[in-house]
Amino acid sequence: MPDWFGMKARQAMKEKRSTERTLAWSALWNVATRTPFLTKVEASDPDSSFHVAEVLVDSGPIIDSLDALGHSVVEPNAPFVAPLIEAAREVRVLAEMRPAWIRHCDAHSPAPADQSRDTEMRYINGPAMRAWPRAEEARVAAERAEQALRRLYPGLVEFYGYDVTRGLGAA
Repeated sequence: MPDWFGMKARQAMKEKRSTERTLAWSALWNVATRTPFLTKVEASDPDSSFHVAEVLVDSGPIIDSLDALGHSVVEPNAPFVAPLIEAAREVRVLAEMRPAWIRHCDAHSPAPADQSRDTEMRYINGPAMRAWPRAEEARVAAERAEQALRRLYPGLVEFYGYDVTRGLGAA
């Protein structure tokens, strides 16, 4: 039967927008909780190697959520799309370094004695980061990714209507 009133098309668009909104929430949450917007430097780590390692480890989930949102965008001219593309490009550089970083940590860090402990914590390792040959490259990539994510975050807040870092609805 023909869709004379466009009901099927409207329902399909409604479902696409719902998916886009759900994926925007996921991206917003991952960017807010996995990107240290306020630099956290350990007192014993003046060159912020822990910080770079943390961003490197968290790049995997962040790029997954940015890619998922990018593939589900309904309105390609939405204000958050250009910063989304830029942030995905910069985070992807880190995500591509991530496997080499994990291999380096596996080779230089002992396995945790307590297997119930979060094993990702062993990859947030300042001394191992300082010994990694690609540490400077990772530091530069982490800075670029964080700058791009800082530009993306307000657009996601505006689109979704909620700021995770403040726990407030968008004004």
